[in-house]
Amino acid sequence: MHLVPLYTHLILLTLGNAFLVTLVAVYLNGQGAPAAQIGLVGAAFYLGMLGASFFADKFIQRLGHVRALVMCCATLALAAVALTWTSLLPVWLVLRMLAGMAAAISFVAVESWVLGVAPLNRRSSAMARYMLVYYFSYGISQLFIDGFTVYSPSAFWLAAGLCALALVPLRFARSPNLEDEITADGIAPSKPPRLDRAQGLAGCLVAGMLLGALSALMPIQLEQLALGDEVGLYMAWLILCGMAFQLPNGSLADKVGKKTMMGVQTLMVGSGCLLLWEFDGTHMLIPAFVLIGAGAFTLYPTTMSYACGNMNGRALVRMTQKLMFAYSIGSLTGPVIAGIMLEKFQAGLFLFLVLLVSGWGLWLLLARLLFSKPVGDAV
Repeated sequence: MHLVPLYTHLILLTLGNAFLVTLVAVYLNGQGAPAAQIGLVGAAFYLGMLGASFFADKFIQRLGHVRALVMCCATLALAAVALTWTSLLPVWLVLRMLAGMAAAISFVAVESWVLGVAPLNRRSSAMARYMLVYYFSYGISQLFIDGFTVYSPSAFWLAAGLCALALVPLRFARSPNLEDEITADGIAPSKPPRLDRAQGLAGCLVAGMLLGALSALMPIQLEQLALGDEVGLYMAWLILCGMAFQLPNGSLADKVGKKTMMGVQTLMVGSGCLLLWEFDGTHMLIPAFVLIGAGAFTLYPTTMSYACGNMNGRALVRMTQKLMFAYSIGSLTGPVIAGIMLEKFQAGLFLFLVLLVSGWGLWLLLARLLFSKPVGDAV
C-alpha cells in the first residue's frame, strides 16, 4: 500500500507524457511539417533522455526521490505549455530535449524506488507491477489522440495538466529510505559479479533495440504485408500481450531465476518472428504476436532486476542510471538498423529481430557454458 501514491503519480505522469510524445508528431504532421523535421523533434526527446542518464543519480541523490520527481513533473508540464507559445524549430528542439531529460530522471527515480523498497526475492515481481502500470497508462494515453482536437493548443494544455496533476500523489508519498548499509529485507547490499552486470546492461540494450524497432517500424511492416487497415488492432494486441505476461513473468523470474526467464523470453521472440518469416498467412499473426509481445515487453524488467542484484542506496540509483543509458542507446539504434533492413527485405523487421535475439541468446548460452554458475540461481 505504501507504493500506491507512487503508482498513482506514475499513471498520471505517463498519461501526460506519453500522450504528448504522440501529440507532437501528429500536431506537426497536421501543420504540414516535413517528415525530417518531425523525426528531428522526436529524436530530440530521446537525446534528452540519453543526456540525462549521465547525471540522473547525482540529481536524485542531491534532491531526494520525491523532490526530484516534483522537479520532473514541473519541467514536463512547463515544457508542454511552452510548445504552444512558438513554432520555431530550435525552441521546440530545446523544449523536447528538456522534456526527455525530465522523463529519464523520473524513470530512474521511480525504478530505483520500486527496486529499493522491494525484498530481494521479490524484485522481479515488483518490476512486473511497475511495468504493468506503465504500459496500461501508456496504452490509455493513446486514446486521447482520437478524443481531443490535437491540432489546437488545448491538447497541449491537457498533457501539461496531467503532468502537473501527477504532483498531487507525491504529497502523500514517503521518500524511500535506501540506505547503503541495509536492504529492504535486512540483507547487506553487494554488487553482483561483473559478468552479471554486463549481462544486465546488454539485456537492457537489446530490450531497447527490440521495443524501439517494434514501436517505430511494426506499423510499416504490417502495411507492407497488406494489413494497413488492421495496424491499430495488431499493435494493440502486441501491447496487450506484453501487459498480460508481466505479472506471470515477474513471479516466474523470482522462483526459477532471472537468467532462465531471459532465455525463455529470447526463445519466445525468436519463435514468433520465425513464424511470421516462414508463414505468409494472417492466421499465424495472432499466435506470433503473443510470443513477440510477451517476450519483448518483459525482457527489460527482468534484465534490470537481475543486473541490480543485492544493490541498495546510491549504488542502486547509479546502476539504474546505467541501465537507462543502455536502454536509450538501444532505443536510438534499433529503429535505424531495422529501418535499413526493412528497405532491403520485405520482412526486414522480422529478420532484424531474429538476428538480434539470436545474438543475445548466444551470449546467454556462452555465459552458461564458460562459467560454472548454473542458470537461474541469481537473485
